[in-house]
Formats: sequence, C-alpha cells, structure tokens
Amino acid sequence: MLGLTSVCVFLFSALALAVTSGYSLGALVLLLASTYLLWKRPRLNLQRRDYLLLGTLLLYFCVFTANMLYHADPARELDMPLRTLLAMPVLLLLIAYPPRPAAWWSGLAIGAISGAALALWQLLALDMDRPQAATSNAIHYGNVSMLFGMLALCGLGWAREQKHRLAWSLLLLAGGLTGILGSIISGSRGGWLALAVCGCLFAYYYSKGRGVRYLLALLAALLAVFVLAYTLPNSGVPQRVAVAVTDIKQYQSNDNVTTSIGQRIEMWRTAWSLSSRHIWLGLGRSGYMAAKQQLAEEGKMDKMIKDHTNAHNDYLDALVKRGITGVMALLALFLVPLTLFARSVRHSAAPAQPYALAGVILCTCYMIFGLTTSSLTLNIGIIMLAFPMVILWAMLRHQERTS
Repeated sequence: MLGLTSVCVFLFSALALAVTSGYSLGALVLLLASTYLLWKRPRLNLQRRDYLLLGTLLLYFCVFTANMLYHADPARELDMPLRTLLAMPVLLLLIAYPPRPAAWWSGLAIGAISGAALALWQLLALDMDRPQAATSNAIHYGNVSMLFGMLALCGLGWAREQKHRLAWSLLLLAGGLTGILGSIISGSRGGWLALAVCGCLFAYYYSKGRGVRYLLALLAALLAVFVLAYTLPNSGVPQRVAVAVTDIKQYQSNDNVTTSIGQRIEMWRTAWSLSSRHIWLGLGRSGYMAAKQQLAEEGKMDKMIKDHTNAHNDYLDALVKRGITGVMALLALFLVPLTLFARSVRHSAAPAQPYALAGVILCTCYMIFGLTTSSLTLNIGIIMLAFPMVILWAMLRHQERTS
C-alpha cells in the first residue's frame, strides 16, 4: 500500500499540467484505495489537530450543501464542495500509509517542468497569446504553475538532507523556476502577487537565525526575479501591466466594462451590492443569476457580465451565494489549515519543516488567488487545494512520528 500511495501522489502532480485532467488520475486512485481502510482498519492514532483538519473539510462541504438545498440550486452545484468531503478518507489513508517523500517532491518538480514545457511550445510554436498547458484556462494554469513552483522550492530543505542532495536540489530548483516561468508566460497577474508574498515568506523562513544581511540578500534575489520577469523577451509582463493600468483608468473615467479588469470590477461591485440584501444565507447560485438578469434588464448592471456564473473573487462569490455563513466556511478552509501548518513550522523537528512550510505556502497562495478569480468553482481549483492539503498534512504527521 505504501508503494501505491507513493505512485498516486507522484502522478497527482506530475501529470497535472501536461495531461488533460491529469490531476484527477492520482486523486481518483487514492480515493478508491481509501476503501481499503474499511476492512483493514489500521491503527491511525489521530490527534486533535487531525480532527480539526477533518472537521474543517467537512464543515465546508456541509455549509455548501445545506445552502444549496435551502436555495433549491441545481444538484450539479454539489460537484465542487464534494471534493473536500472526498479528501477526508484520502487523509486517513495517507496517515496510515504515508507516501515516500521523493514521490511528492519529484512529482511537483516534474509537474511544473512539463507544464511549462507545454506552455512554451504553445507560446512559441502555436503563437498562442496566453498559453494554458493542458488546462482549460490560462488563469488557472498560471496559478497552479505558480503554486507548484512555490511548493517545489519548499522541498530544498528536504533535498539538502538526501544522499544525492545536489541532484535533488537542482531538480526542485528547476521545478521552482519553471513554475514561476509558467505563471509569467500565462499572463495570470493574480499569481504574480502570490510570488511577491511567498517570496517574503521564504526570505523570512530561510533567514531565521542567519541575521539581517541574509534576509536582505534573499529579498534582493526576489527583486531580481521580478526585474528578470519584467525584462524577459516574450514574457508579456510589461504588456499585461500596461493593460491593467489602462483598464483601471478606463473604468474610473467612463465605467468601461469591455476590458478584463473592467468586467471584474463590475462583477465585484454587483456581487457586493446584491449580498447586502441577503447577508446571512446569500442568494444561492440560481438566485444570484436571476438577480443579475433583473439588474441588467433595469439598466443597473452592464449586460456583458450577466452570464458569468461567479463573481471572479472567491470571497465575494461565497458572500453573494451563501452569505456570511459561506464566507466563514471559506475562511475556515483557508485559515484552520494555515494555522496548523504555521504552528508546525515553529515547533516541529527539522525533517517535518519542509512539509509545514509547504502547507503555509499552499494556503497563502489560495487566499491570494481568490482575490482575483473564483478558484474554488472549478474542478482543478478545489482539487489542487484539498488534495495537496491532506497529502502535506499526512507527510508532516509521519515526519513528526519518526523524528
């Protein structure tokens, strides 16, 4: 079973960006393998922290489902939150049979590298304006690529302790850089903000006990990455920045919603306005779409955004559809795991540190991604949060037990 969980964890990330729905293969086999627990029933020795994480995943599913039933939304709305419920037996499986660390770290690096290779081919050979690798959307490719890059860099602490530390370090460093590259060429600006925040977290973490000079050197390296990204040929960064500035100015001057950012701002304004009328339980998906249709007919909202099924912001989308209860469940999904991982960064032994740091980075990235897109309304978005979360937690707990 240890071999099976290791292979599944490897495939989960290695195929995620280079094969259409590749992330589903490893996740599906892990879910099927978790049924093994029903008759084997291994000793899990769960702690209070484990129950907190399980409870958080269950809470998100229950709040989402109860709200869906209350508003009589279509049953297909259950598809996304169901992933958090399905991640629960996978967590128990991985606690019982933790995957080999090499499978996790190599899968991340290969996933980032293969995704960036495919995206570069789309950019240079196919002349695609915004490459998306094997995903359905450049935004979500860019975000997941950045996530993989940041997670791969978390593994450098693990790589230093391996027999072939140079080879492992080079592989993970390549994964980190190509993950960032994939985000840059995708033109997904939300991921660039995550790079800045995660870069500061890395600088703080790796400079602990080494003095201010080391911290300043790391921050200078981070600044160099931004300068390089801005000046890199065909990166599209200067153009995307210029477009963003122009879009904002046009919206401020004449409410222009024909641009990407103009539409986002209009969606945010509309969601905020509608949420104030149903603050506790929201409107539900059907009510949200009906209310937008009415606003468009009354001329109070531009018709260009009436068919968008989400608010392009995880927090506002939860607020307008599920009210304050939905926002609280969403914040719990981010903040409870973040707190658990952050405490482990401070108190766990050295072998567990890379997994704790990766957990912090995972939650931080998703909190930032959710500011400019509705990550959790798509399959790749919710799976890439819930499953890495339980994988990292199980591996963290294993390292704590064996240290």
